[in-house]
Amino acid sequence: MRSISNLAKGRCIVAERDEISTTNVRTVDAVGPGASPVGPSGTRGWQQWLRLDHIPEYELAVFWRQLALLIEVGVPLLKALYQVAERTSHRPLRRVIQHVAADIEVGNSLSEALAQHPQAFSTLTVQVLQVAERGGVLDDSLRLVAEELERRVEIRGKVRKALAYPTTVLAVGLTVALFVLAYVVPEFTAIFEDQHVELPLLTRCVMGTAHFVARFWWLCLLVVIALGLLLASSIRTPRGRLAWDRLKLRLPVVGDLLKKASILRFAQTLGTLLRGGVPILISLKLVQEHAENSVLAGELAHVYAAVDQGSRLEVPLRQSTVFPPAAIDVIAIGEEAGQLDTVLFRLAQMYKEEVDHSISVFASILEPLLLFVMGLFVALIVWAVYLPYFMLPGVL
Repeated sequence: MRSISNLAKGRCIVAERDEISTTNVRTVDAVGPGASPVGPSGTRGWQQWLRLDHIPEYELAVFWRQLALLIEVGVPLLKALYQVAERTSHRPLRRVIQHVAADIEVGNSLSEALAQHPQAFSTLTVQVLQVAERGGVLDDSLRLVAEELERRVEIRGKVRKALAYPTTVLAVGLTVALFVLAYVVPEFTAIFEDQHVELPLLTRCVMGTAHFVARFWWLCLLVVIALGLLLASSIRTPRGRLAWDRLKLRLPVVGDLLKKASILRFAQTLGTLLRGGVPILISLKLVQEHAENSVLAGELAHVYAAVDQGSRLEVPLRQSTVFPPAAIDVIAIGEEAGQLDTVLFRLAQMYKEEVDHSISVFASILEPLLLFVMGLFVALIVWAVYLPYFMLPGVL
């Protein structure tokens, strides 16, 4: 009896989802394929290619936080948008806000106006605010959207901060190694040739590499660029993206960190949607479509299909390779108690602490490892260069 009720409820939710999705598609398409809602359509191509119209997430988080505060203190929506636009220093975002305010001024709702700018506002945001407008709880939903973006910006900031020092060390080390190979080693080559010294295999390999780099540096640069473009283009394909994401999840240390970050974002996003009043099926579909990892997106597709058939959320999650049993147990308790959104936020907080710890461990391991590898590489070059020096007459 319970499963039949859930199934009937699921069918109603699917119908509602289709209705909302149709509305969103129609609203977004009104802009026109390839057209830009900000600025002339002729400039859209090169602006998108140069990412001149890209709006960072932290700018959006500040916008939503300011808008939520103004709405909470009683400022009308239209006036609040214009005030935030005046205080926004990011030009693309300011233009978008002005266009949103203009659309509202002619009679569109906030969600309809936001849907005209998919390059700035995700479907998740539009859906939450669309439901909020129906329920008259716009201020609460604005705060939820702001908090969601702030949490994502915080996590990404911590990851970038942890990678900043190792990346700098790697870049400096590679630059020094290339300089030594291209300019220093050839000087020793001339000395050894004049002395007719028989070079060891290691020295011959290093000097051959140095000669190649010094003479064909442009070819090396082209090969690196070509490999980078080939990897980027293959990742953009569904099969390539799936293989890349699966490989990242299997990496030691990094894979565990990515799994925890994926669960963190899943819990945050699903909790935000449910607390914002979005039905469970629509929420799962949106979380699946916006999952950054294609492996998780595939598993969430199975979760969505099972819940659509009347299953409890925990049942398909038990078959997942990403979600650990402890996280699923927490979700099951929240689902049983009817407090799924609250439990998801607590789960997100728990995984936020684990992600912070994993980032610290990752940084503490990566920094000395990179220093060791770069030191070993430089020591190898020095040993290869100085080894024949001891074979010169009169040295020993």
